[in-house]
Amino acid sequence: MDGLYEFNMKSPMGNMRALIKIVTNGNSFSGYVDVMGKRNEFSNGVIKGNNLYLSGNIAAGMMNIKYNISGFVQGNILNLSAQTNMGNFNLQGTKIQ
Repeated sequence: MDGLYEFNMKSPMGNMRALIKIVTNGNSFSGYVDVMGKRNEFSNGVIKGNNLYLSGNIAAGMMNIKYNISGFVQGNILNLSAQTNMGNFNLQGTKIQ
């Protein structure tokens, strides 16, 4: 599960590239979300089996995006379901490191 994952996603603001870094420690994980040129670190992720859960905020320019994410890793693919104040998204990222 540890690694750097790249996402290409459509949003209300157009196509966006995002990176998510995951570093596990037992049943928790930390890392960062890098989107719109801003890096937002997190440290409150929870792991249950092959599933992960995370809630937080992304400061993206003049916006603050609140999110609740659930997901799972399958091989080198990170599948996420994100509920945000900007809408709901299903995302799939590929491990690049």
